[in-house]
Amino acid sequence: MHKLFTLFTGLLIVGCTVAQDITQRLDDYLLKPQKKQAFNGTALVVHHGNILLYKGYGFKNAVAHTFNDTGTIYRIGSLTKPFTAAVILRLAEQHRLSLQDPIAKFLPGYPHGDSITVEHLLTHSSGVREYLLIKAIQSLPDGAPPVTRDKLIAYFSHEPLSIQPGEKFSYSNSNYILLTAIIEKVTGEPFEQVARRTIFEPLGMLHSGYDFQHVKDSNKATGHLSMKERKVLQVDFDSTWAPGCGAMYSTVMDIYHWYRGLYNGKVMQDSTREQAFVRRKGDYGYGWFNEKKQGRTCISHAGGVPGFLANLQFYPKEDLCVIVLSNAPERDIFIDSDQLARIVLRSRGGQ
Repeated sequence: MHKLFTLFTGLLIVGCTVAQDITQRLDDYLLKPQKKQAFNGTALVVHHGNILLYKGYGFKNAVAHTFNDTGTIYRIGSLTKPFTAAVILRLAEQHRLSLQDPIAKFLPGYPHGDSITVEHLLTHSSGVREYLLIKAIQSLPDGAPPVTRDKLIAYFSHEPLSIQPGEKFSYSNSNYILLTAIIEKVTGEPFEQVARRTIFEPLGMLHSGYDFQHVKDSNKATGHLSMKERKVLQVDFDSTWAPGCGAMYSTVMDIYHWYRGLYNGKVMQDSTREQAFVRRKGDYGYGWFNEKKQGRTCISHAGGVPGFLANLQFYPKEDLCVIVLSNAPERDIFIDSDQLARIVLRSRGGQ
């Protein structure tokens, strides 16, 4: 018994030492400038439920000289899309809509609405034009007042399709604006209210939402246009201009709750999740990219809006989750995410 206890204790010490070594390597990587750019944001790396890195770096506000930490709240840009997709899939599970429904069923009179399906929107294969490329949108000031959903859709609804529906992958934020409108049509509720009830509350995501501009919280990050020049974002955009496609805010731990929630049955059925991850045109599923990285399946989505960058990537078979949020644009956090994953996988016997 004494020998067994000694062996167990020795293995425990070795395990702790290995974890500490990986944590140090992850931290050292983010502390080292890349192309003379320091990492500015918060990172969370979790492997098999063990937190290997959970730390804030750099300035929350470079002018006010406040610092990021684990509780900092960031805009997450297009990382909003998997949440929108999840609400749609939940409605499909409840038989309140079908992914094969033409969008004309919910948005009567929408041009080409009989040939565009809900699935086309989910997979960015509808051909609906990217609204951010429309001159009328580009000419708007950053501080444009709130806009109604109908008026926002009117900016792009009569633009010609870029492809025939279902022809190929053609990424467009407009797809997810339309999904938001469909959710509101089906439920009769504001999209944020539905997302909060369907996802945020069941998963304990207490620091996530959509109206970042009006968040009153000392943990709220300030977006930076340049860390080198200590230049902060002066005017932030109103969330109504990016509903369902880029308006969400969150923290790294809330997003980790989201990752765990994909597998605990609180958000969707296992079969629905696996369908969402299926690689379709452009390596895109229902709100997720599915790519090979480190020789393994990696599910991910990134995001970027003025002053902020975000990335979530996870390796399902390895139960490795990497979340990187930043309030500075100058360092490539997507390369950082890949490198953090590589450190863990190689340290744990990977390639």
